[in-house]
Amino acid sequence: MSDSQDLIELEHVLRQLLKRIIAAWGKVDEGGFTSSQGFVLERLESEGPLKVSQIAEALCLTSGAITTLSDKLISAGYAIRKRTEEDRRVVYLEITPQGRAMLDKMRAHRKSIIEAHFGGLSHEDCQHLIRILGGILATVDKDRKD
Repeated sequence: MSDSQDLIELEHVLRQLLKRIIAAWGKVDEGGFTSSQGFVLERLESEGPLKVSQIAEALCLTSGAITTLSDKLISAGYAIRKRTEEDRRVVYLEITPQGRAMLDKMRAHRKSIIEAHFGGLSHEDCQHLIRILGGILATVDKDRKD
């Protein structure tokens, strides 16, 4: 195990990297579009129309938070609400063509951020970093379950 000074330095470097990545994400602000809205659109694109409760569960957010995100996506034209004929009380959120176009912009922005921050790594270094960070996530997930 690393000594405490190494862990302090690691935490500092990670915090600085995350600050820079988050700041770069903020630059995707197309009329107030956020990464959380992007995650909702990605889910709708990959899984089709979903109920707010399904989106909330998948993204580990409250239904209220998803409702707020949904309202913003709908007002921007990126998503629509649909009711089923079987039960008009059930409301689904569905991505629109404008939402798909915004996802394309977001993905291009994501790619530029990733390349700016990690593009200088060799294939080998990238594989080591994936292995190391994956191991950290696995340990944290295991500790959460215990």
